[in-house]
Amino acid sequence: MHTVFLVEDEPLIRQNIRKAIEKSAGPYTCIGEAADGELALSMIRDLRPDILITDIKMPFMDGLTLARHAKAIIPWLRIIIVSGYDEFELARQAISVGVDQFILKPVAGPDLTEALERAGEQIMEHKRNRVLLMNEASDEKSMKYALVSTLLEQLCAGEITADETLRRADELGMDILSKRYVVLVTQYEGKGGLPDRQQITSKVKFMLMDETDVLYFFSGLDHLVHIIKGSEDVDVTEKAYHTAQTLKHEIEDDRDTVLTISISSVCVRISAIRDAFHEACILLKTFGETNHGRVFCAGDIDRLENPVTVSDDSFFNLNIENQLKFAINEDVPVIVEGLTRDLTSNEMHSVLYRYYILMDLTNTAIRIIRDFNPDTDPAGIAENFAGLRQVFQSSMSEEEFSELSTKICYKAIELRDSGNSSHHVKIVRRACEYILENFSEPDISLNTVAAHVALSPTHFSTVFSQEMSVTFIEYLTSVRIEKVKEMLASTDEKIVSIAFSVGYNEPNYLSYLFKKREGLTPKEYRQHRGRERGKVATS
Repeated sequence: MHTVFLVEDEPLIRQNIRKAIEKSAGPYTCIGEAADGELALSMIRDLRPDILITDIKMPFMDGLTLARHAKAIIPWLRIIIVSGYDEFELARQAISVGVDQFILKPVAGPDLTEALERAGEQIMEHKRNRVLLMNEASDEKSMKYALVSTLLEQLCAGEITADETLRRADELGMDILSKRYVVLVTQYEGKGGLPDRQQITSKVKFMLMDETDVLYFFSGLDHLVHIIKGSEDVDVTEKAYHTAQTLKHEIEDDRDTVLTISISSVCVRISAIRDAFHEACILLKTFGETNHGRVFCAGDIDRLENPVTVSDDSFFNLNIENQLKFAINEDVPVIVEGLTRDLTSNEMHSVLYRYYILMDLTNTAIRIIRDFNPDTDPAGIAENFAGLRQVFQSSMSEEEFSELSTKICYKAIELRDSGNSSHHVKIVRRACEYILENFSEPDISLNTVAAHVALSPTHFSTVFSQEMSVTFIEYLTSVRIEKVKEMLASTDEKIVSIAFSVGYNEPNYLSYLFKKREGLTPKEYRQHRGRERGKVATS
């Protein structure tokens, strides 16, 4: 099924086009519409349609400007321009911004069907070309890709200096210099084992063939690494989330492959790319299982104020607090071994040492859990750990010390992970509260709500849909429709008034959405509820 988004400022024309899409026998469904490009853009960012049909002359933002921005957000988008005769020559210029087809007004059903079919063919052709790209690569290109991959892998591993990186990048004709960097580490897996590496490589290469700010290499059998370049923190972070979403769209479309993507903090030096890579790897290792199939970064799970910095490849050179922050169950034996490694032979000293270590470990565990779950009662957390008497008793022997240390670590990881999306939850809760208070405003959009919770639109869109299992627009529409149902059942207000009161300027569009979601028109729903009330009254 190919999804279509419709933008047209004339309500009657928009309604006719929508009906023509519905009547089309092809695999097309209209998932949203807007009266101007500015309102449409944030909805398109959230819904991510396959096809955009837009008028060229509209208030606030015209169709060409919308097409340019929409194509930047969704590279795979197919765009159909609807134009009057007077603007047809102007419309031809839209080729430079990625417009695929033009339809003249008034829009005829057969013309629209033909345009949709051609767009569908282009989508399928896009998928075929991705797969063929790798097979058509020349030996020279393959060799350059291998050299670039080796350079990037050595950079992320910290095996080469910034000076050496710049020199070799220049020899390869690769621009790696930038003011800001973010690293994405992607783990890909198939439902029946490892997916086809060559096919994934082809898709990634096809997706990024025109991207100058995204570098990548494959690491091992099931990991893909991207280095994102940008000029400002917000720009490079937005680009990182955009790349992650595009990756999931392009690679997961076969429904047999699942991507889990971790995003590092922003760094400002070439030499710091290594630290960003380590951070993204540790995030994926630590939280990949509980965030399986999702996109997440350090800020999303509310752990660190600064990027992780390590002195070598060993994760356990970090202090005990950072070890527990990032540890998984398999790491616990190594942590406990590190705690016991330096015990002295002096029995009394060893007992005191063990006691202090156990107390420090317990307090550290409680602090980490509180950081991850700020709304949790501290006393309730403490109840999960040993009291002073048990701690002292366990200090008497190395065996008991190791046993209690192990229990503390496992419990810390369990309670830490039980709420590791608390930061997400708080953000989404604030967003939902804002929506419930402002859904009646016609101008409420993904952009305005993202600004309210202090996230970029793409970042917010990802967080919201992952936590709520619906897109922002779907949630906003649901809130509005529930209010409409309430008003239809309890008042005699006309549908025109109800539409305005819930933020829709066009009653016809509300009626379309209502029937699509409820299976009844607003009038039929009101009559149905009226009959139900009558039955209750006579019973």
